[in-house]
Amino acid sequence: MKAVFQSIKTRPVNYVNVVIGVEDGCKPEEGEYSLIITNFLGYLDLTCDNGGDDITLIKECIENEDLEYPKNGELHLVLKESGEWEDVFWNKYYIVDRTCIIEH
Repeated sequence: MKAVFQSIKTRPVNYVNVVIGVEDGCKPEEGEYSLIITNFLGYLDLTCDNGGDDITLIKECIENEDLEYPKNGELHLVLKESGEWEDVFWNKYYIVDRTCIIEH
């Protein structure tokens, strides 16, 4: 069996576009919003168990960020894949790269 070794530093980085919809009277800080993944560059891993899949990581990113939400509108986010080493394991997470607020 032939193995291919790659450096984490040189591999492609995933980008994910997310739209968070908020209606008047909702409390997005408490999870009252709609979330739509509109586009991504790279791939999304949907198969991990125990919360390591990309959907869970995207939701964790949004919940852990101090975001400014519109009262009635959309918050467009570009998330960038990142991570850090913990011993020999790569802990992947997403960070907010850009934001755009659209009021209705």
